[in-house]
Amino acid sequence: MTKKVGNAVQRNRIKRVVREVFRRNRQLFPASHDIVFIAKREATGISYEALVTELHRAARKLQREASR
Repeated sequence: MTKKVGNAVQRNRIKRVVREVFRRNRQLFPASHDIVFIAKREATGISYEALVTELHRAARKLQREASR
């Protein structure tokens, strides 16, 4: 993760939260795809619930694109 996003503590928190959200919602994503998360500066204050919402939104978009 780039140093443009917070300090080391904040970057590590983002990584932990993203991993946990992805682990609990793995069924949303096709196994044949690689998923890359790119954190933006605003991500340092994101809550677990907000990240779950964003992940669900991304999964729906990915499923729509895959069905085309």
